[in-house]
Amino acid sequence: MSQWKWNDVELEIDMDDVEFLERYEKVFESIEPREKNLEKVGKISEITREYCLLFYDIFDGIFGEGTSEKLFDGKMNLRVCEECYDSFIAVCEKEINAVNKRRNSVVSKYTPNRAQRRAKK
Repeated sequence: MSQWKWNDVELEIDMDDVEFLERYEKVFESIEPREKNLEKVGKISEITREYCLLFYDIFDGIFGEGTSEKLFDGKMNLRVCEECYDSFIAVCEKEINAVNKRRNSVVSKYTPNRAQRRAKK
């Protein structure tokens, strides 16, 4: 479990927790088609607003309604949204690597290596 802080908002990221993982997966599954269908042509302000709303929905979907308002102070600034998202994903990746390392360590304790298995035959 990791604590992630952005804009004086501290949130818990726990890639071992099933409920957190389910919210995380659900959000990204729902965001993917929206991102693909996002207008690429038109007013820059409208395109930027739609991208910002994607980031708002990601954080609200994972951490609860209103989280994005706290993270972004209610502003629709694409640079801030992207920086926040990059920071969040970096912590998630670090957490996933730690989870995998710990799991591999546990599994390797109980899985004899090839030489040991052959010696028993």
